[in-house]
Amino acid sequence: MKSLLAFAIVTFFAITIVMAAVFRNQRARETLRFLRNVAYGYIIAILLIAAWRLWFS
Repeated sequence: MKSLLAFAIVTFFAITIVMAAVFRNQRARETLRFLRNVAYGYIIAILLIAAWRLWFS
C-alpha cells in the first residue's frame, strides 16, 4: 500500500513537471510554485522546531 502511494506521488510530480516544462501549462507552473512555497514553509517549520528543542532542552 505504501509503495502504491509513493508511486502515485512520484507520478503526479513527474506529470506536473513535464506539463510545466514541455507544454508550458500555466496551471502546472502555478502548482509547482505552490508546492515550492509549501516546501519552504515545511523547512522553516522544521528549523523552528529544532531551535525550540535546542533552546528548551
